[in-house]
Amino acid sequence: MDLATDIVLGVAAVLLAVAGIIGVNRIAEGPTQLDRSVAADLIVAVAVASLGAWTVWSDGPTEVLILLLLSLLGFTGAVSVARLVADRMATRRQYRSSGEGKGQ
Repeated sequence: MDLATDIVLGVAAVLLAVAGIIGVNRIAEGPTQLDRSVAADLIVAVAVASLGAWTVWSDGPTEVLILLLLSLLGFTGAVSVARLVADRMATRRQYRSSGEGKGQ
């Protein structure tokens, strides 16, 4: 590899490390469960990007399958959290509109 590729990969590694630290911090301090789940999705994305950078640096094709698996897991997790939140919001709206939550 040439010097430009090494510099770009080094900068990417530093930025990914910072993003990972921010994600771990949000998981530890997140005021809501939704914040924590978004941070977990961020950490999966950082892991995928880090493994992609490693694949470019090492010129190894074997990590591509792991990248695909992690991408699918991250997508499935994000969709399931979005559906869970949407179902909870619909239940709350139904509860409020039925008049049960108005002190009757």
